[in-house]
Amino acid sequence: MGQAVINLRRVEYLAGLPQPEAEELASVSELRRYADGAPVFNQGEHSPGIFVVVQGALKVYRTDGRGKIQVLDILQPGTCVGEVQVFDGGVTASGAEAHGDTECWFIPSHALKRMVLRSPAVSEVIIRHFAGKVRHLIQLVETLSLHSVPERVAQLILDYHSRTNSGRMLVEFGETQEDLAQCIGASREAFSRALRLLADLSLIQSTFPVVRILDVQKLQRYAKG
Repeated sequence: MGQAVINLRRVEYLAGLPQPEAEELASVSELRRYADGAPVFNQGEHSPGIFVVVQGALKVYRTDGRGKIQVLDILQPGTCVGEVQVFDGGVTASGAEAHGDTECWFIPSHALKRMVLRSPAVSEVIIRHFAGKVRHLIQLVETLSLHSVPERVAQLILDYHSRTNSGRMLVEFGETQEDLAQCIGASREAFSRALRLLADLSLIQSTFPVVRILDVQKLQRYAKG
């Protein structure tokens, strides 16, 4: 129980849950393990609940009728997926698979919905979370429509750096250039060219998968266009 509460609190929007609600949620959750590449859920299914990444990563993607795959995100420990389907009752708009050996805490839909109906504190954190997701999607639309590929790569590097909460100016990606490129709506070739351009501008040093940020403020200005 104690470790389950700790893992749930690693999720930003669940960190503020009152202790009784956090313990209740942990009591109905279960740890699930997935081998690299194993499906967690498929696009178009009814999701049974929320998956909180504890170790490893989840690759979230969409496929079209021709089998083309678009990677939407690579979820790291402390993030989760499946919340939308819990509350709208619809099918999953994307699929997810383990990216490396992965562990997730699974929270059943019925347990979370029951707590939302009963607890104003839980309702508040969920509403705040969905408001944040809407803000993120607005920023994503802006990034994809208004910024060049090199600017998107610069922002991606900054985002990954901020996730590590490290004072070091190093980012070590666990994903391929292909996966990262798909996350920002670019080809692998365009992603590679953008890394070289940022290096030529003395903003980074790249020996992919390791990238060193040479001047974080200049990189931030470049990412904003």
